[in-house]
Amino acid sequence: MARKKPTKKKVFRTSEAEVRIYAAAFFILTFAAIIVVRLLFIQVWEKRKYGQMADKQYVLEIPVEAQRGLIYDRNMEYLVLNEPCVSIGLDKRQMQGTARDYARKLSNVLHISQNRLQARINSVKGNFVWLQRRIDVEIGPKVASLNLPGVLVERDTRRIYPHQEIASHLLGFTDPDNNGLEGGELQFNDLLKGESGHVIIQRDGRGRAVPENVVEQVVPRDGKSIVLTIDYIIQTIATEELRNAARDFNARKGAVIVVNPQSGEILAMANVPSYNPNAPTDYPVSLRRNKVVTDVFEPGSTFKIVSFSAILENHLRNIEDLVFCENGLYRDNGRTIRDVKGYSWLTVADVLKNSSNIGTAKMAAELGGEKFYQAVQAFGFGERTGIELPGETSGLVNPPAAWSEFSLASMSFGQEISVSALQLAMAYAAIANGGQLLKPKILYGVVDENGELDPAPKTEIMRQAISAKTAKTLTNLLVNVVEAGTGQPAKIEGLRIAGKTGTAQKALPNGRGYSENEFVSNFAGFFPAEQPKYLIYVTLDTDNKNQWGKYAAATFKRIAERIRVQEERLLLRVTQAENNQKMNPATKEIYNFVMPNLVDRKFASSKNVLEEMGLQIEKSGSGEFIQSQSIEPGKLVSAGDVVKIELFEVKKSDGQIPMPSLIGLSLREALGQLALHSLEPVVYGRGQVKSQKPSPGSLVRAGTRCVIECDEPNLRSPVLPTSSVGSGYD
Repeated sequence: MARKKPTKKKVFRTSEAEVRIYAAAFFILTFAAIIVVRLLFIQVWEKRKYGQMADKQYVLEIPVEAQRGLIYDRNMEYLVLNEPCVSIGLDKRQMQGTARDYARKLSNVLHISQNRLQARINSVKGNFVWLQRRIDVEIGPKVASLNLPGVLVERDTRRIYPHQEIASHLLGFTDPDNNGLEGGELQFNDLLKGESGHVIIQRDGRGRAVPENVVEQVVPRDGKSIVLTIDYIIQTIATEELRNAARDFNARKGAVIVVNPQSGEILAMANVPSYNPNAPTDYPVSLRRNKVVTDVFEPGSTFKIVSFSAILENHLRNIEDLVFCENGLYRDNGRTIRDVKGYSWLTVADVLKNSSNIGTAKMAAELGGEKFYQAVQAFGFGERTGIELPGETSGLVNPPAAWSEFSLASMSFGQEISVSALQLAMAYAAIANGGQLLKPKILYGVVDENGELDPAPKTEIMRQAISAKTAKTLTNLLVNVVEAGTGQPAKIEGLRIAGKTGTAQKALPNGRGYSENEFVSNFAGFFPAEQPKYLIYVTLDTDNKNQWGKYAAATFKRIAERIRVQEERLLLRVTQAENNQKMNPATKEIYNFVMPNLVDRKFASSKNVLEEMGLQIEKSGSGEFIQSQSIEPGKLVSAGDVVKIELFEVKKSDGQIPMPSLIGLSLREALGQLALHSLEPVVYGRGQVKSQKPSPGSLVRAGTRCVIECDEPNLRSPVLPTSSVGSGYD
């Protein structure tokens, strides 16, 4: 059988041309796939990003900030306002020139160095940059006249503190972006700031903004206005008298607090040295600190209320019991305790009246450390009061386990313990109101959208510090201190005042002993003792010539007298106005009033006074200040009389102004003139102005400090002996 020949398999070979075709097709398909994936990535995943980039090419977004809420005192007197101003911005896409060119042309108008302005333009990566925020309105037209493409002049508002240093530590201030930085501005920032909006403006084909073509506008929601518990009149009185005390008694610093002890409402809170919140950066940080709540000190004999409350609460002694006071020198665990005067036997009441350290220390020893420490805690020492202000300290109170053999005696008369001025004021308020330790209150209420006041929550009672019976007994003992003891410089005829003096040497920085030259003089008092309405606490950092608590007591008296006069005047006006309204017009008795001087005062506050007097007002002109009045000050007027008032507006100048002549004017008139010219007063004395610096006619700028000296009898401070380290004073 013949064998078949094997068949040969066909081999298909790809030509070189075909290889090239396949390779080209592969690369084309791969490239197409990459493009498709990239397009999908751009269209889907990065759609928002590229949309925003496109928007920026034909629209410009300008932020519009909300107007910050105002701040009032309890009588709706303005404490903080918003003043019209302008902000200068730059749309960098419209610039026709370099940043250096723009900086050179704008620097003189904006009063910013060319280098700084150029750096600001270059430092911002986006298209829009603020060149200067919240500047005087008058600068706006000057900037616009430069006709620089891309430069925008926007209307704005800025914070203005019309009363300058009055309540500055309590109010605080804001940063250039209107955010609160200190005081109430910081504490209530969330209420005051509101919510910002914006305006989106369309650009033309060349990228230039077209203001009339608004694409989108989100209206800002303005912040809420708040009402504080302070009384502007009382705050002014406290500030003025504290300044006088600092000058008269050579105090390096000091503080005054005025509290309603029944509610815990803060009526005034003042510090010296002070600062002007309209220009906070002109002052060191140390001057801007609210020392009433942030600083601590050893209080001295004002702290003895803790010792006596514990003695009475624990029924250790009756007020008529006798205590031997060792004739002024007492050895306790190897240390000598001294009294300013040597006493032998004193009743418990007289130990407090004469402020005997020895008598107090001996009774505290009988009481024991644990019960004394419980009394310290009951009054809130060693913990924050909870006031609605930032930076509060808790003070320093060591527990009994950390005490030395001297600690109980030292603490009984106010050494080896650190407290704040606010803590001490609230402790005395507890005695005044029947024993309740209250949380201090600074927010009176919030103004709602309809302009109605929404009251803040009622004052919180922290605890019953002492019984009502003990509080009443302590009040009577403190009245005796003012009537016949160390507090007599605070005495006011016809008014029962309860109070206590205190003097303490300042501890040395190294913690070893006490200074021979630095002292804390303080006084706490409340009135009327039967139903207290006001508690005033005064503390002064003084030298060894003005160390005694009686100087703080004298300052208390001046403040209390002025508050009393102010209250009587207000009551008289209200009573007479009510009587006039109730009477039949045909038989109404004519009540005469003395016409006040209203020149240079605000019309808003003056209007209330005139209406209370029953006068009819005819005003002319525009503005918030009174230029003239038709009825001269001092003349008698009666309800129904017509007084014509001419108003004017204060225009701020960015240049120099001539210094007004103040010599011969009353202090009030002089302060009015300085306020009108935005000049900062530094006052010495009271009465008529006898000298001033700068001199009349000198060219000054707004914010310049002006020293005015007034006629006042010279006060001679007696030279008093210095005591040894470790002793207490009153």
